Parts: sequence; structure tokens; C-alpha cells
Amino acid sequence: MSIITAVRDYLLTYDGLKDGALVTVDSLGSEPTQYAVIPVPGARIVERYIDGSSRREFPFLIQSTESTADDLERIENSGFYEALADWFEVQTDAGNLPVLDTGKTATEIEAVNWAFVYQQGESLTGIYQITCKVVYEQSART
Repeated sequence: MSIITAVRDYLLTYDGLKDGALVTVDSLGSEPTQYAVIPVPGARIVERYIDGSSRREFPFLIQSTESTADDLERIENSGFYEALADWFEVQTDAGNLPVLDTGKTATEIEAVNWAFVYQQGESLTGIYQITCKVVYEQSART
């Protein structure tokens, strides 16, 4: 299983997602509410160890198409991402992390910045996004 699939499956366990909302990879629809997990460039290997294993990061965005018709909806949209970032912290502390392929063990998942409106068109919808990462240990290749 790819890391992006593991992250998407993990996100699906978050109770704060809107009921029935679609969660995709690399593709976000235009109708509210939909979520997408999108990999982004970043450092892959953070540290190499003498035994050949390594500490790595997988950076990604979580985006959503949301209704932005009024202030209350925009506040709720921002609140969703704040709660999601808090959930990542709680899950990391509890050791409840994405399950990765053999030889890879997640050690942390976190939001690395605050969410923001990435794109606001003339319609009553906007795209919100937050940058996140999974930190994991990868065993030495044999």
C-alpha cells in the first residue's frame, strides 16, 4: 500500500469529516463538501542511520471544497481544520498512526501550519487547505 493510500484511509477514521463527504487522492471536486489528500514536494529522507535505516517524512496537503456563503460557515470551516490539527496531535501522543507498508513505521502525524482559504472564486464555495506530514522510520533495505 502506498503512503498516500495509508494517509487517506487514516483520514477516513476522523469523526470530524462531514457525513457522506468524498475523500479522494490528488483530485478535488467543485461541490461542497469534498476532501482530498495531495502529496507535495519536501524532504524525503531526514536522517540516515549507520545501520542503513532512515527517518523520513511524507508531506501532504489536505484540501476541501467548502461552502463560504456566510461568516458562520467560514468560521466552521476554519474550526474543522483547527480540530483536525488537534486530533493529529492527540493521535500521535496515543501512538494511533497510519499503518504503512512492511519496513515502514509511522512515528508522527502533524499539521505543520494553519489552514487557510487557498482559492475563493465568485461562487459561494472556497478551497481550504492545510499542510501536514507523516514522519516514519524505514528499516534498512536488504
